[in-house]
Amino acid sequence: MTDQLSPPARQSRQQKGARLSPVTGAILCAFFVHGVHAADQWAISANDGHTTTNTAGKMVTAGTIVPDSLSLIRFEHGLPVLGKNLLLPTSVEGPPTTVWIAPDSCWAIVTAGSHAGGHAGDPVIEDDVVSVVGINHASPHLVQTLHAGSGAGQVTVAPDQKWVLIGNRKSGTVSVFAVTHKQLHPVQTLSMGADSNPASVLFLPDGKHAVVVLRGPHQLALLRMRRDGFEVQEQRLNLGHAPNTMDITRSGLIAIGDQDPAHPAVHLVRLDGGMLNLLGTIPVAPGPEPLRFSPDGHYLAVGAVNNSNKDPSKHGTLTLYRVDGRRLAPVASENVGRWPQGIMFSPDGHTLVVQNTTDKTMTVLKWDGIRLHPAGTLSMTAGPAAAATSW
Repeated sequence: MTDQLSPPARQSRQQKGARLSPVTGAILCAFFVHGVHAADQWAISANDGHTTTNTAGKMVTAGTIVPDSLSLIRFEHGLPVLGKNLLLPTSVEGPPTTVWIAPDSCWAIVTAGSHAGGHAGDPVIEDDVVSVVGINHASPHLVQTLHAGSGAGQVTVAPDQKWVLIGNRKSGTVSVFAVTHKQLHPVQTLSMGADSNPASVLFLPDGKHAVVVLRGPHQLALLRMRRDGFEVQEQRLNLGHAPNTMDITRSGLIAIGDQDPAHPAVHLVRLDGGMLNLLGTIPVAPGPEPLRFSPDGHYLAVGAVNNSNKDPSKHGTLTLYRVDGRRLAPVASENVGRWPQGIMFSPDGHTLVVQNTTDKTMTVLKWDGIRLHPAGTLSMTAGPAAAATSW
């Protein structure tokens, strides 16, 4: 059977309550029943309940739509525990970096670049929703809903939490918001050029610069803060053929996954003397959409979709690389589920959680310094599509 929306309406405005499904990995069950406390550090998972893929790998409206949601996650004894969830618009479109959570775990931001079409199998419809979430006593609640540009994607917040940038893939823009008392206020819209497809955007550690992955022209652009906002710098760094997901260490090392089917890779970049410099390009497995540095910056986890978003016989993989200056050295690899998206490290870096959107699960892996060991699976009611941690 298929669920039809008639007339077409935004699923986010029609969501109803849902419970998180039970943990399927037996190793996790003992930890699921523990209480949660407001003082804990949280991670978050944005879960898309309206999107699936067809045999061509195109994102379309699911036959059975369930509510989009945001889930709190904490780590106990090195293992993830699901906390409370909040129904709000989310989307799997774009890189799995459409969520942000503050270092003190008291507030978060979530974007939704699409919502359901009118019928099962219809293309999903581009959207621009931005949700600001407060987290009190281990409970998330909606504080503010506003709008960015079409295809709103990655959200990044300045270290001082005074500025927010959101890349808008379909409109070719970056939205700039000022922050006052944990609420966003639109300030300006930066045009990155026609068909630029700003896939990812991140603040650099100095808080005065940000970088934007432009998937259309295969480039990395630089933004610089000015007194009342930001300006786009002239320099553009050419990057392969399909740059997409991006992450950065506290020291300013930037990693960018390149989804070029012929030459999948990770590019390492650093801002030096006001200029973007390419340090090296490392071949990786096909479909490097998930990508995340460990909390100490010593490792980079790279997931490979491996066509698992359209071929049910395929599965994703997770490869851990040791960061060695301008190089990445592979140290361990393990299978994960279908259509892997966001990656979370535990605060100590010894546990990794990988979102599997098609399977509606999250794979848990333990890292002992030599190998990655499967350690159970978390079941979700909707496809986990983006992840962020407060550490």
